Order: sequence, then C-alpha cells, then structure tokens
Amino acid sequence: MEESSKSYEKVPSGIPGFDDLVNGGFHRGTVNTITGASGSGKTVFASQFIYEGIKAGEKGMIIMPSESSEFLKREMYSSFKWDFWKLEDEGKLAMVDVTDPVLRLQKSIETDPTDFLINFRKLVEKKVRDEKPQRILIDDLMAFFTAIESPFVMRSLADDLFGILRSLEVTALITISEAFGMTQIMEYGADSCTILKRERIGNNMVRSIYIMKMRGSRIASSIRVLDISDDGLAVSTLSPYP
Repeated sequence: MEESSKSYEKVPSGIPGFDDLVNGGFHRGTVNTITGASGSGKTVFASQFIYEGIKAGEKGMIIMPSESSEFLKREMYSSFKWDFWKLEDEGKLAMVDVTDPVLRLQKSIETDPTDFLINFRKLVEKKVRDEKPQRILIDDLMAFFTAIESPFVMRSLADDLFGILRSLEVTALITISEAFGMTQIMEYGADSCTILKRERIGNNMVRSIYIMKMRGSRIASSIRVLDISDDGLAVSTLSPYP
C-alpha cells in the first residue's frame, strides 16, 4: 500500500482557528458531530463549513429534516451575507428539507420512528448519489432518535446512517442538540466530536469550543473562546476561564 493511502486526507474547515485544534481539519470521508445547547453556535459552525467548502470548490449539501431551509437561508444571509439562494441556483449547493415529498409524507402519517429513520437513510443515500456533494450538513436529527425507546436500536440506526455517509466518501457534519440528553450514542459512533458551549462567566455570556475526540488525529486539549462576528465564527487563542 502506498504511503499516501495509509493516512486520512485533511479537509480544512475554513473556520479561522479551528483547524489548529485538530491538526489541519476534518478527515475526508468521515462523520463528525457538533454538539451544543440552543444558542451555542452549532448550526452557524456547520453552515460555515459548507459555505467555506463551496468557496474552495467543493459542492455542499444541507439536509434539514425538521424545518424548511428558507429559515436557514434567511438567517445566514441576515447575519453574515452568505447567499445560499445564489449558491443553490448556481448548482454549488443542494438543499433537502422537510418540504421534500418523501419527508413530508413520512411526517404527515403515523410512521414508526424506526421506519422513518430507515427511510431517511435511504433518502440521504439517494440525494448524495444524485447530487454528488463533497461536504454535507445534517441539522438536527436528535429529536427523531429520541423517539426510539431502545438504545441498541438507536445505536444501530445511527451506525447505519454513518456507515452510508462514509461509504459515499463525503465529509459530513451532524449537529446534535443537548436538549434531549442522549447525545452520547450519536457521539460514540462518530469519527470526531466537537463540543460548543454558551455559558455565563462573570457578567458576560461566552461561547466556547473544545474537541472531545478525533480518531486518527492529534487534537488540542484546551478549551477556547468561540467568537462570532459579521464574518462568522472564529476560534480564539484565549481560554474562556480566568
């Protein structure tokens, strides 16, 4: 085996300061979770990864099984002037949301959560094969997984979805909300886990970021401030703690 094929190829995130924490970026063809509470910045982080990838010449796909993509497009344009409508029109970005006929049908009838997730995996596979993106964001599946009572079934379904994404050789970011309290099952099967926090420190609300794991890569052990500006997110060299 050639030396070049023995190591992962790195995919730069495009998020200032983040790649310093993970020795150059995410591994190509892997599944990576971004976990955080509401307001911690996880959707912005993952959307910025897609946006910066498109700027670097990599087609992106955003999958939103719970809501219309129009809300995300409007939020990103209003906050950062990232024009996802334009990128979609140019064929550089594919959007799949709750208005998709398959998802709309599944959500409009009494569907067993396990069947829904199996059908969702098949939909993701079809869309990826049709659109051929290099980067994917799935925002946020946790509500559907928590409807499944058996942790074993939940883990099996997550593994099936992650396995399909890896076999398609896309670099995937999956946002996970802490609100449902069952993030460990999703994080366990992922190739990397990034944790975002938003907490009060003194009189200030501070966002922070740290890397819980990344298989096959050296990672920084420090917790860093996560800044947000008109340009998007950036990882500071500062610690949020005195």
